Amino acid sequence: MAGKEMRIRARTPLILILLLFVLIEVRLFDLQIVHHQEFAEQARKEQIKVIQTLPERGTIYDRNLEKLAVNIPSYSLYARPERISDPQKVAQELSAILDMKNSELLRKLQREKVFVWLKRKLSPAQRKKIESLRISGIGFIEESKRFYPQRKLASHILGFVGIDNQGLAGVEFSYNRELEGKRGRFWVKKDALGYEIPFTRRIIQPLIPGSDLVLTIDAIIQSIVEEEISTALSQTKAKSVEALFMDPRTGEILALANKPDYDPNYYLKYPPSARKNRIIQSIYEPGSTFKPITASALLEKGLIDPKDRIYCDGYIQIADHIIHDWKEFNQEMSFAEIIQNSSDVGMIKAARRMKEREFYHYIRLFGFGNKTGIDLPGEERGIVRPSSSWFGSDFASISIGQGIAVTPLQMVTALCALINGGSLLRPYVVKYIRSPEGQIIKENKPQVIRKVISASTSHKIRKMLEKVVEEGTGTKAKVEGYSIGGKTGTAQIPAPDGSGYLEDEHIASFMGFAPVGSPQIAGIVIIKEPTGVYWGGEIAAPVFGRIIKRVMAYLNVSPEKEWSIAKTKINCPPSPSESKQIDLGGSSIN
Repeated sequence: MAGKEMRIRARTPLILILLLFVLIEVRLFDLQIVHHQEFAEQARKEQIKVIQTLPERGTIYDRNLEKLAVNIPSYSLYARPERISDPQKVAQELSAILDMKNSELLRKLQREKVFVWLKRKLSPAQRKKIESLRISGIGFIEESKRFYPQRKLASHILGFVGIDNQGLAGVEFSYNRELEGKRGRFWVKKDALGYEIPFTRRIIQPLIPGSDLVLTIDAIIQSIVEEEISTALSQTKAKSVEALFMDPRTGEILALANKPDYDPNYYLKYPPSARKNRIIQSIYEPGSTFKPITASALLEKGLIDPKDRIYCDGYIQIADHIIHDWKEFNQEMSFAEIIQNSSDVGMIKAARRMKEREFYHYIRLFGFGNKTGIDLPGEERGIVRPSSSWFGSDFASISIGQGIAVTPLQMVTALCALINGGSLLRPYVVKYIRSPEGQIIKENKPQVIRKVISASTSHKIRKMLEKVVEEGTGTKAKVEGYSIGGKTGTAQIPAPDGSGYLEDEHIASFMGFAPVGSPQIAGIVIIKEPTGVYWGGEIAAPVFGRIIKRVMAYLNVSPEKEWSIAKTKINCPPSPSESKQIDLGGSSIN
């Protein structure tokens, strides 16, 4: 019995060892055969890391290849929290340099992560200060940062980019795909400590740099416009001033400006109101600047002639409303003189010659109530109610630019159609897209949306608008040696509750073009809520005149000599007072 027990004791360790080997074999079979793919993939993920590289964003130029948006090197600070022995001290040392709260930095430094960003896109000076501290566990990665060398110039056209160089406004947004290029992707092998093993990089997707944009705007003309409307903003103490200038032959935007504006290098420091592109994103009632649209419809339908005479009383009653002229003419005037002197009464009497649906048709034909299709984000449609919903004084009010809401862009686009022979054009701000090597990839060319009036009507409108500047309400837009046409406008602002118009708040405007015989430039100046004098002819027309005078000088244009801004032309047929109704039982303003 004792011998049997001894044999069992002697064999027990052997049996246990055999069982252990069996268990090990079973485990190895499970790891290497059953779950081989799963663990191999897990090991691969730990050893191999896929890295993305951001391409250089395309440069943005003006039409003369002046740089408006470029890329500069910047340095992004990161930390490896497990390697930082005293997070409290590090946070304290970095907070002032990074302009960050101590608590925010400490929270990042105490995260249980291998890698954390502390702050992106630092300047070389900030990097130098941080490196002088010799802090272990932090480092820099060089990145590209968007920079706008002209600061605020054309900011509402350019827009801005986010922290990862993604476009957030302006052409930076609408052409983001072209500008950003394609990210590169490659993988690297890392050792057990997380360091890259030399010579193990493999490219998965090659990096493709972004394409460049060449805009239609001229930086010099843009700066002239911005300087003049900045002066107007200061002198009138207005809420805002906007201006837009186009080539009426092509639809190219030559200058687009809003004041107040912002510096896209520091866009977060400005309120949303300063960053808003009011030229295309804000609507207003145009007042008397809309009268040429009404006039063109009457002329095109053959319902009136510029020489036809109409008696202009001091007021006119429409339904239960009384509309007063801005001054008591109490005389007979030709239709051309009605435009020249901006008589509401005369225009309303003339407009009665056409049917409501005919007028509505022409309003829509000129593009009001629709987006123009400009290659900038956030465009508003405006407000145009169908003629079937008009009642009471609506027809009369709309004929003088009341009861309709438009954008400044829509007004200038319509003006271009009025004066270029009758072609409604799609406005655009990007002339062409080119590769980093300088090859043109895509080019925007003049696009005629439709024909709205005849060349004959266009010729008549130009001559009538010339009289506005020569002898009418727009004389302060005159520029010696040049023929200028245009129309003034002064409008009240609708009350937010829809109960009428605000008593003491106005919008003064002037839209015009030059030269009259062969228009090369057309534009508008809008001054919102000025303090003191608010007549469009008094404060907006002079601004327009100063801009045209300086632009002519910049382009070395001899008086009345044909000149050219753009080389591309459209095949248009050759072509040879402001008012805003206050219908609150009061009078109209002109």
